[in-house]
Amino acid sequence: MSMSKVRKQIYIEEWQDARLAELSAKSGMSEAEVIRQALDAYLLALDELPSQHPLSFLAAIGSSDKGSFGGSDHDDILYNR
Repeated sequence: MSMSKVRKQIYIEEWQDARLAELSAKSGMSEAEVIRQALDAYLLALDELPSQHPLSFLAAIGSSDKGSFGGSDHDDILYNR
C-alpha cells in the first residue's frame, strides 16, 4: 500500500533524539520510519487509524456483537484462518 507522505518538522528532547538514533541503528530503519511506526502504534491504541491503513483492522478486534469474539479467535482474525 502506498500512501503519500507529508513533510513535518518537529522538536524532540535530547534524550528522545539519542534513543531514536539507537532504535534506528538497531532496527536498520530510518529515524523517520521509526517515528512513523511509533505514531501508527499510538493511533492504533486510540483507534484512530485511517480505514485504508494496513493495521486499521486491528482496532476492531475484540469488539463484536457475537459475544467474546476476538479474545479466543485472534489467530483466525490476524491470519485469516
